[in-house]
Amino acid sequence: MGELVLNNELRLEACPSELFALFGQGDAAIGWLFGSEAPLLTPGALVRLALPLGGLARSPGTARVLSCQPNRRIDLMHETPWAGRVVCRFDPLDSGGTRLRVRVTIDDLEVARLGAELGLLDGYETGLWEVPLGLLISLSGPAGILGRSTANCAQLAVEEVNADGGVMGRAVRLVVGDDSTDPGVGAIAMRRLCRTPGLAAVIGMHSSATYAVTAPMALAEGIPYLYTPTSEPTTEHPLLVRFGETPMDQLHHALPRMAAQTGGSRWFLAGNDYSWPRAVGATARAVIERMDGHIAGEGYLPLGSQNFEPLLAAIQRSGVDHVVSSFVGQDHVGFQRDFAAYGLRDSIRTFAPLMDDAVVEHLGESGEGTWNALGYFVALDTSENRGFLRRYSDRFGSCSPPVSAAAEGVYEAIHTWARSCRAGGGVEPTALLSGLRRSTFNGPRCCTRGGSLKSLLLGEATRSGVRVLDELPAATQAS
Repeated sequence: MGELVLNNELRLEACPSELFALFGQGDAAIGWLFGSEAPLLTPGALVRLALPLGGLARSPGTARVLSCQPNRRIDLMHETPWAGRVVCRFDPLDSGGTRLRVRVTIDDLEVARLGAELGLLDGYETGLWEVPLGLLISLSGPAGILGRSTANCAQLAVEEVNADGGVMGRAVRLVVGDDSTDPGVGAIAMRRLCRTPGLAAVIGMHSSATYAVTAPMALAEGIPYLYTPTSEPTTEHPLLVRFGETPMDQLHHALPRMAAQTGGSRWFLAGNDYSWPRAVGATARAVIERMDGHIAGEGYLPLGSQNFEPLLAAIQRSGVDHVVSSFVGQDHVGFQRDFAAYGLRDSIRTFAPLMDDAVVEHLGESGEGTWNALGYFVALDTSENRGFLRRYSDRFGSCSPPVSAAAEGVYEAIHTWARSCRAGGGVEPTALLSGLRRSTFNGPRCCTRGGSLKSLLLGEATRSGVRVLDELPAATQAS
């Protein structure tokens, strides 16, 4: 299947310089292109937009500036919910107006994925000589801001595995599904993945709300499910393997450290309203009570929320010193921006368990001072991480999205899966589980056998990224 090319042309009365100045100003009244948000038009700068491509236009996406010729042309690399190129040309007309030409190109792999997700194609095709490996992630919806770097890191890991001989002499083929940050959509995407002939395993990087629906589906099909993000601890089947941090790992040492720095004892718990943020709240309550702190308030909002004013007003009235914010993706960005605009940043410190380098890029100065503890930040100063970041940049270019903790976790999980299959002598579930107990991958973050974390990094958001403050033992390692 070839690439998909879409062309559109408009003749407008405004001159090229006037139209060019409107690009990225967030005024959707004059069209989707000018409804985009682009504070800068330098190479690599982030652009938020929503192309009118069928039903996908309901999901805001992201792109990056590849090049810009003022008043003449803008080239964008579109990231989410699909990967491609967008070229905008501003040609002057003799009348003084502008011929605006827009060319959208979607590559063949993305066309195949979108075709399967839209029901235009019957599942995913792989060759008999390949090992299909599923990847279920959020390329759209509130968590979509993490999607492209996650897909990139997964592709990099698969290419490295294949360059090292593949798995049992066969090349690994990545098969991608998008849950749209919605459990119902996630179930449909998982069903399509499970229909892939010979699917060896699924790597999952999505919300625990989706996981609650898709994990039973994987078990019913006998397919190993390697779940990578930070998540609440649960009793699991051997086929369900978790790699990410638990709320206790993240909060156990970090909250007392924050309270010691501020001298405050009053806390407010806020986040999205589903199982993981609620688990973060319960864990925070236990940790705060243990250190004789006080929970002054608590509030949770549905995924996709945009109005945070009532919650911010409650936080302001509570007189707290700290907020534990467990919002996800775009909700996290919206809450933190409004939190700063509300004037709360100067007097209240925030701990956000999903704050990483990708989120900080969207926050800018409004996220400054926010803390988190994760197994990975880009600033991790090890030779393994420097090599990883160099390979990522070489493969996807200097304008690629920054690596997030979520994306790096998927990279490690795929390498761990491949090494475990080799150690176990096959791609079957029994071989994988046998190898998982014996294999180790020496990646950017510090893991033990099977991907368990030995330690976490305490990080603080700055305007330019996350600054590593300290290394903390994981709660399971410290106990």
